Amino acid sequence: MENIKHFFIPRDKFEDGDWILRHQIFALLIISFGLGIGIFFFAVYRVTHGYIVAGVAQFIFSFFLLGGFFLLRKNKQVYRPYSVIFFLFFFIYIHIVFFFVPENHLNILWIVTAPVLIFFFLDKTGGVLIFILLLGFIVYLLVTRYPYTIAEYITLFATISTTTLVMYAYEKVKEAERTRLLSYNQVLKEEIEKQTAELKGLNEMLQQKAEEEVGQRLAQEQMLLRQSRMASMGEMIDSIAHQWRQPLMNINAVMMNLDLGIRQKYDEKVLEEKVFEVFSLTSHMSRTIEDFRNLLKEQKEKNRFLVSTLIDDVLGLMKNNLKGIEIERDVDISCTIETYKSELSQVLIILLSNAAEILHIRGISTKEIRLFAESEGGVLLIAVEDNAGGIDNIDKVFDPYFTTKEQTGGTGLGLYIAKIIIEHNMQGELLATNTENGARFELHLPMS
Repeated sequence: MENIKHFFIPRDKFEDGDWILRHQIFALLIISFGLGIGIFFFAVYRVTHGYIVAGVAQFIFSFFLLGGFFLLRKNKQVYRPYSVIFFLFFFIYIHIVFFFVPENHLNILWIVTAPVLIFFFLDKTGGVLIFILLLGFIVYLLVTRYPYTIAEYITLFATISTTTLVMYAYEKVKEAERTRLLSYNQVLKEEIEKQTAELKGLNEMLQQKAEEEVGQRLAQEQMLLRQSRMASMGEMIDSIAHQWRQPLMNINAVMMNLDLGIRQKYDEKVLEEKVFEVFSLTSHMSRTIEDFRNLLKEQKEKNRFLVSTLIDDVLGLMKNNLKGIEIERDVDISCTIETYKSELSQVLIILLSNAAEILHIRGISTKEIRLFAESEGGVLLIAVEDNAGGIDNIDKVFDPYFTTKEQTGGTGLGLYIAKIIIEHNMQGELLATNTENGARFELHLPMS
């Protein structure tokens, strides 16, 4: 069925406003092909039964119809001249058949179809003109005393008149509908243009709003990063103070011994030992500063390193902060990862510092922190777990400025920055959960 329909569809492209023309061409193609084949077989019948003139006329008309079918199928511009010639030939054809096959009273049907076809394929003017010509034809039949009965004449006139009036009314309705549709299309087009303009304005406003929001978010993140750096510097200074306190006290004691030794004229070897001791202590203090500088400086390139070595370095830097806390390590010593070492160190310092502070704040008698690290399926898992009783509102723990350490001046930025480092810079994941005894923070990092 689709193949048959496709056979009668014109090959030209049509605009949206040409939908009526497209249907008219489609119908004319069907009529041309159907009439052409049908009249051809009728022509064969007429010629073989002695009606030579009618048969030749039918042959000519059938060839015209089939030729017009293929022309119209290729080019829609052929429609207007072809339809006019078609109805001219049709009008001549029905008269030839009418006069040369007089005993066939069904010829009246051909005459009746004329205005129907004209109205459909041309316009009201053509239909009215054909009606007048047909009336003239009926008058001619009356004048020449064609052997129709009065009933047949009345039937012929009534049929042609009724058909013409119905098709005229149909054409008026079609014209009114076309006007209404064109008007509706225009209104719809204007409404679409209006809505499009409104949507465009809304999109521009939303885009501007989004750009403003992104700008504000970036500015906020920059501010938070600056605050985080300041907080990190404060924590670094605090850690350095922890690391330096004991060496400074030792240096002070050595200097007092040196002063006493100079006054009491100690042996030169003893004085050299004291000076060397001071030198060792100051070198240790210098290394402490360098360690913290290396820890916090920005890295542009990733490095491959042992996870156990990194954890040892972090625990060494934080040994004063972690005094009085039992550290349980369960770390795969063969596990390596390629990432930003200093940033991962900073995240671990944040997690360990938070755990240590909350243990001290809550006065836990037996303070414990467990460090766990293993690799599985190309992902490194590092967990920091304490026994401080857990965190209320743990779903907000990574929000900026959210803190559980107001009394100790916590900024609420540490875990927020740690999450940015892990998820934005290292394409990993940082999670927080409450366990039976405390809080557990898990780092999930791709190992390459």
